[in-house]
Amino acid sequence: MKSIATVLTLFGALLTAAASSEQPAMTAGDLAQLCVGSDHVSRNACRIYILGVTQGINLGMDMADGKTPGGRPCVPARISAEDLELTLKKKLAALDSPAARDREAAGFIGSVLVAAFPCLKERH
Repeated sequence: MKSIATVLTLFGALLTAAASSEQPAMTAGDLAQLCVGSDHVSRNACRIYILGVTQGINLGMDMADGKTPGGRPCVPARISAEDLELTLKKKLAALDSPAARDREAAGFIGSVLVAAFPCLKERH
């Protein structure tokens, strides 16, 4: 559990740095450095990043296919990593049942983002 906290802290720092610059959150070179690292934090960060992106792609495909309730989120392009983190942490703190805590994380994040940043539909 301690290594997960370390990895999440590492990702938070990476996202914060990326949010304040014009660079992508993670370059292929950054990922390569993590994935060839011999320490357990680098190996875990590599696996978690790949898993997170993969789950994000699957969730995005489900949203695009209309398989998720509420549609899709329209997250502002300039939102900071800190604001996203706070949005999610508020909802995580409110998990009040085992079923809510056992929900798949990617789907949970997607539903929080849809609720917090709904796409405005064009009116005709």
